Amino acid sequence: MIDELADIIAAAPDLEGVDLDAIDLDGLPTRPTERPPGKEKPKPPGEAAGIGFRTKVTTTVERRRFYDLRNVPNAVELIRPLPKRRETIHAIMGGDFTAWDLVPAILNLAGKPARAFFAATLGFNAQNSHHLCQLMAAGEIQAATVLCSDYFSKADAKTYGEAKTKLAKVGGVLNSTRNHAKILALDFGADAYVVEASANLRSCNNLEQIALSNDRALFDFHRSWISSVTST
Repeated sequence: MIDELADIIAAAPDLEGVDLDAIDLDGLPTRPTERPPGKEKPKPPGEAAGIGFRTKVTTTVERRRFYDLRNVPNAVELIRPLPKRRETIHAIMGGDFTAWDLVPAILNLAGKPARAFFAATLGFNAQNSHHLCQLMAAGEIQAATVLCSDYFSKADAKTYGEAKTKLAKVGGVLNSTRNHAKILALDFGADAYVVEASANLRSCNNLEQIALSNDRALFDFHRSWISSVTST
Protein backbone atom coordinates (compact mmCIF):
# COMPACT_ATOMS: atom_id res chain seq x y z
CA MET A 1 0.00 0.00 0.00
CA ILE A 2 2.85 2.38 0.80
CA ASP A 3 4.38 1.53 -2.58
CA GLU A 4 1.22 2.60 -4.37
CA LEU A 5 1.21 5.89 -2.49
CA ALA A 6 4.82 6.48 -3.47
CA ASP A 7 3.95 5.85 -7.15
CA ILE A 8 1.18 8.43 -6.99
CA ILE A 9 3.45 11.00 -5.38
CA ALA A 10 6.24 10.33 -7.90
CA ALA A 11 3.86 10.69 -10.87
CA ALA A 12 2.29 13.92 -9.63
CA PRO A 13 3.85 16.95 -11.35
CA ASP A 14 3.09 19.17 -8.39
CA LEU A 15 1.87 18.11 -4.93
CA GLU A 16 0.60 21.56 -4.08
CA GLY A 17 -3.16 21.36 -3.68
CA VAL A 18 -3.27 17.55 -3.63
CA ASP A 19 -5.37 16.25 -0.74
CA LEU A 20 -3.50 13.12 0.33
CA ASP A 21 -6.18 12.25 2.85
CA ALA A 22 -8.69 11.98 0.04
CA ILE A 23 -6.79 9.28 -1.81
CA ASP A 24 -8.64 5.96 -1.67
CA LEU A 25 -5.86 3.45 -1.03
CA ASP A 26 -8.28 0.58 -0.56
CA GLY A 27 -9.40 0.92 -4.15
CA LEU A 28 -5.92 0.85 -5.62
CA PRO A 29 -4.63 -2.30 -7.26
CA THR A 30 -2.08 -4.19 -5.16
CA ARG A 31 1.19 -5.64 -6.34
CA PRO A 32 1.68 -9.39 -6.05
CA THR A 33 3.43 -10.38 -2.82
CA GLU A 34 4.07 -14.00 -3.73
CA ARG A 35 7.49 -14.92 -5.16
CA PRO A 36 7.73 -16.60 -8.55
CA PRO A 37 7.49 -20.38 -8.37
CA GLY A 38 10.77 -22.06 -7.49
CA LYS A 39 12.33 -18.95 -5.92
CA GLU A 40 12.46 -19.04 -2.13
CA LYS A 41 12.87 -16.04 0.10
CA PRO A 42 16.49 -15.92 1.28
CA LYS A 43 17.01 -16.56 4.97
CA PRO A 44 18.68 -13.92 7.17
CA PRO A 45 22.43 -14.62 7.33
CA GLY A 46 22.31 -15.49 11.03
CA GLU A 47 19.61 -18.11 10.45
CA ALA A 48 21.30 -19.41 7.32
CA ALA A 49 24.57 -19.91 9.21
CA GLY A 50 22.76 -21.66 12.05
CA ILE A 51 23.93 -19.21 14.71
CA GLY A 52 20.64 -17.42 15.29
CA PHE A 53 19.91 -13.73 15.57
CA ARG A 54 21.37 -12.80 18.94
CA THR A 55 24.64 -14.70 19.24
CA LYS A 56 27.00 -12.88 21.62
CA VAL A 57 29.38 -13.31 24.50
CA THR A 58 30.15 -11.06 27.45
CA THR A 59 33.73 -11.11 28.72
CA THR A 60 35.52 -9.59 31.67
CA VAL A 61 38.70 -7.80 30.56
CA GLU A 62 41.76 -8.07 32.77
CA ARG A 63 43.31 -4.83 33.92
CA ARG A 64 45.53 -3.45 31.18
CA ARG A 65 48.88 -2.08 32.25
CA PHE A 66 51.22 -0.03 30.14
CA TYR A 67 54.83 0.71 31.02
CA ASP A 68 55.77 4.37 30.71
CA LEU A 69 58.77 4.43 28.35
CA ARG A 70 59.16 8.21 28.29
CA ASN A 71 62.13 8.13 30.70
CA VAL A 72 64.00 5.35 28.90
CA PRO A 73 65.92 7.89 26.73
CA ASN A 74 67.37 9.29 29.97
CA ALA A 75 68.69 5.84 30.82
CA VAL A 76 70.04 5.45 27.29
CA GLU A 77 71.92 8.73 27.54
CA LEU A 78 73.50 7.72 30.85
CA ILE A 79 74.87 4.37 29.66
CA ARG A 80 75.64 5.23 26.02
CA PRO A 81 77.83 3.77 24.68
CA LEU A 82 77.52 0.38 26.30
CA PRO A 83 80.76 -0.75 27.96
CA LYS A 84 83.25 -2.73 25.92
CA ARG A 85 84.16 -6.23 27.08
CA ARG A 86 85.80 -6.23 30.51
CA GLU A 87 84.84 -2.57 30.93
CA THR A 88 82.62 -1.05 33.64
CA ILE A 89 80.61 2.18 33.72
CA HIS A 90 80.01 3.70 37.16
CA ALA A 91 77.20 6.23 37.39
CA ILE A 92 74.66 7.94 39.63
CA MET A 93 70.94 7.80 38.88
CA GLY A 94 69.43 11.20 39.58
CA GLY A 95 65.76 10.26 39.73
CA ASP A 96 64.91 10.96 36.08
CA PHE A 97 64.43 7.24 35.38
CA THR A 98 63.99 3.99 37.32
CA ALA A 99 66.25 0.95 37.54
CA TRP A 100 63.89 -1.04 35.30
CA ASP A 101 64.36 1.57 32.54
CA LEU A 102 67.91 0.25 32.21
CA VAL A 103 66.55 -3.02 30.77
CA PRO A 104 64.86 -1.54 27.64
CA ALA A 105 67.77 0.92 27.41
CA ILE A 106 70.32 -1.90 27.19
CA LEU A 107 68.12 -3.79 24.71
CA ASN A 108 67.84 -0.63 22.63
CA LEU A 109 71.59 -0.02 22.56
CA ALA A 110 72.47 -3.69 22.00
CA GLY A 111 70.14 -3.79 19.00
CA LYS A 112 69.24 -7.47 19.34
CA PRO A 113 67.29 -9.80 21.64
CA ALA A 114 68.76 -10.98 24.93
CA ARG A 115 69.24 -14.72 25.21
CA ALA A 116 68.61 -14.61 28.95
CA PHE A 117 67.75 -12.14 31.70
CA PHE A 118 68.42 -12.52 35.41
CA ALA A 119 67.28 -10.08 38.08
CA ALA A 120 67.52 -9.79 41.85
CA THR A 121 65.56 -7.09 43.62
CA LEU A 122 63.92 -6.31 46.92
CA GLY A 123 60.60 -5.63 45.14
CA PHE A 124 58.97 -4.59 41.90
CA ASN A 125 55.62 -3.30 40.70
CA ALA A 126 52.93 -4.60 38.36
CA GLN A 127 54.18 -2.43 35.49
CA ASN A 128 57.68 -3.93 35.73
CA SER A 129 56.46 -7.52 35.59
CA HIS A 130 53.92 -6.80 32.86
CA HIS A 131 56.55 -5.12 30.69
CA LEU A 132 58.92 -8.06 31.19
CA CYS A 133 56.16 -10.42 30.02
CA GLN A 134 55.62 -8.21 26.96
CA LEU A 135 59.33 -8.26 26.12
CA MET A 136 59.39 -12.05 26.44
CA ALA A 137 56.25 -12.49 24.34
CA ALA A 138 57.82 -10.28 21.66
CA GLY A 139 61.04 -12.34 21.69
CA GLU A 140 63.19 -9.44 22.88
CA ILE A 141 64.06 -11.43 26.01
CA GLN A 142 64.11 -15.16 25.40
CA ALA A 143 64.32 -16.41 29.00
CA ALA A 144 63.94 -14.70 32.38
CA THR A 145 64.63 -15.54 36.01
CA VAL A 146 63.66 -13.06 38.73
CA LEU A 147 64.40 -13.22 42.45
CA CYS A 148 62.76 -10.89 44.97
CA SER A 149 62.55 -10.72 48.75
CA ASP A 150 60.32 -12.81 50.99
CA TYR A 151 59.27 -9.56 52.65
CA PHE A 152 57.92 -8.22 49.34
CA SER A 153 56.19 -11.48 48.39
CA LYS A 154 54.23 -11.34 51.64
CA ALA A 155 53.71 -7.57 51.91
CA ASP A 156 52.40 -7.31 48.34
CA ALA A 157 51.14 -10.84 47.78
CA LYS A 158 48.74 -9.81 45.00
CA THR A 159 51.42 -8.22 42.81
CA TYR A 160 53.81 -11.08 43.50
CA GLY A 161 51.21 -13.77 42.76
CA GLU A 162 50.05 -12.17 39.52
CA ALA A 163 53.63 -11.71 38.32
CA LYS A 164 54.56 -15.31 39.14
CA THR A 165 51.56 -16.64 37.19
CA LYS A 166 52.03 -14.39 34.16
CA LEU A 167 55.78 -14.97 33.94
CA ALA A 168 55.24 -18.73 34.05
CA LYS A 169 52.90 -18.45 31.06
CA VAL A 170 55.68 -16.95 28.91
CA GLY A 171 58.39 -19.25 30.23
CA GLY A 172 59.76 -17.03 32.99
CA VAL A 173 60.58 -17.89 36.61
CA LEU A 174 59.90 -15.83 39.72
CA ASN A 175 60.77 -16.83 43.28
CA SER A 176 61.56 -15.17 46.60
CA THR A 177 64.01 -15.52 49.45
CA ARG A 178 65.58 -13.28 52.10
CA ASN A 179 67.08 -11.11 49.37
CA HIS A 180 68.39 -7.54 49.39
CA ALA A 181 70.67 -7.78 46.31
CA LYS A 182 69.92 -5.61 43.26
CA ILE A 183 71.17 -7.15 40.04
CA LEU A 184 70.14 -6.91 36.37
CA ALA A 185 71.98 -9.22 33.96
CA LEU A 186 71.40 -9.68 30.23
CA ASP A 187 73.14 -12.22 28.00
CA PHE A 188 73.64 -11.29 24.34
CA GLY A 189 76.09 -14.04 23.46
CA ALA A 190 79.45 -12.37 22.87
CA ASP A 191 78.45 -9.58 25.25
CA ALA A 192 77.03 -10.08 28.73
CA TYR A 193 75.93 -6.98 30.63
CA VAL A 194 75.50 -6.80 34.42
CA VAL A 195 74.03 -3.91 36.39
CA GLU A 196 74.95 -3.92 40.08
CA ALA A 197 72.95 -1.15 41.75
CA SER A 198 71.51 0.22 44.95
CA ALA A 199 68.10 0.72 43.31
CA ASN A 200 65.10 -1.62 43.37
CA LEU A 201 62.91 -2.01 40.30
CA ARG A 202 60.16 0.09 41.88
CA SER A 203 60.29 3.80 41.14
CA CYS A 204 62.35 5.79 43.61
CA ASN A 205 63.22 9.46 43.99
CA ASN A 206 66.51 8.85 45.80
CA LEU A 207 70.03 9.12 44.43
CA GLU A 208 71.13 5.62 43.42
CA GLN A 209 74.45 4.24 42.22
CA ILE A 210 74.94 1.74 39.41
CA ALA A 211 77.87 -0.14 37.94
CA LEU A 212 77.27 -1.47 34.42
CA SER A 213 79.80 -4.08 33.30
CA ASN A 214 80.32 -6.10 30.14
CA ASP A 215 81.86 -9.18 31.71
CA ARG A 216 81.04 -12.81 30.99
CA ALA A 217 82.59 -14.10 34.22
CA LEU A 218 80.61 -11.59 36.29
CA PHE A 219 77.41 -12.49 34.42
CA ASP A 220 77.98 -16.21 35.04
CA PHE A 221 78.61 -15.52 38.74
CA HIS A 222 75.26 -13.76 39.20
CA ARG A 223 73.44 -16.18 36.89
CA SER A 224 74.67 -19.10 38.98
CA TRP A 225 73.54 -17.94 42.41
CA ILE A 226 70.24 -16.42 41.20
CA SER A 227 69.41 -19.68 39.35
CA SER A 228 70.35 -21.75 42.40
CA VAL A 229 68.12 -19.78 44.76
CA THR A 230 65.10 -19.57 42.44
CA SER A 231 65.15 -23.30 41.72
CA THR A 232 64.80 -24.29 45.38
